[in-house]
Amino acid sequence: MKQQNDKYEGLRIYTVVPGTVQTPIKVTYTPNGSNVYSFGRFEDTRDIVQPAGRQAQQVGHVARMVERHLLLLDIAKLRGKKISAATLPYHAITGITKKCRDSFELLHVKSLLEKANIRFFEFEDTQEGLYENVVTALATEPVTPFALAGILDYLPLWDGK
Repeated sequence: MKQQNDKYEGLRIYTVVPGTVQTPIKVTYTPNGSNVYSFGRFEDTRDIVQPAGRQAQQVGHVARMVERHLLLLDIAKLRGKKISAATLPYHAITGITKKCRDSFELLHVKSLLEKANIRFFEFEDTQEGLYENVVTALATEPVTPFALAGILDYLPLWDGK
């Protein structure tokens, strides 16, 4: 049940999932005034298409990571009190899922979120023989849509295609 005057009212959790992931990825970092990252391929970099069902699961994994984080924050506030399902609030936060083309675009989004100081969570799939520890989705903490202006607004909504 939704709590009255929920502190997350009006906020959104944004997830971003790539249609194709690359592994491994060459990441170069140049520390200077603007901290520049560049991304590239190795000779053995593979392109792995994520079917729609797999993309949906990656979004589910990373969204649960955010929910777990919020739950732990609530539990920490109740420290010393009896905790039950009735004492823990449920936060009905709107979720919006965007799609990006590939791991390189996902890394670009990640760098924009970091520059804007927006906290996010990453799901790294470790399915042996397929992904080899590659980020397959990310999700923001609950934020206002305005906070992401110029960061995610160019990405289309995920449509399973």
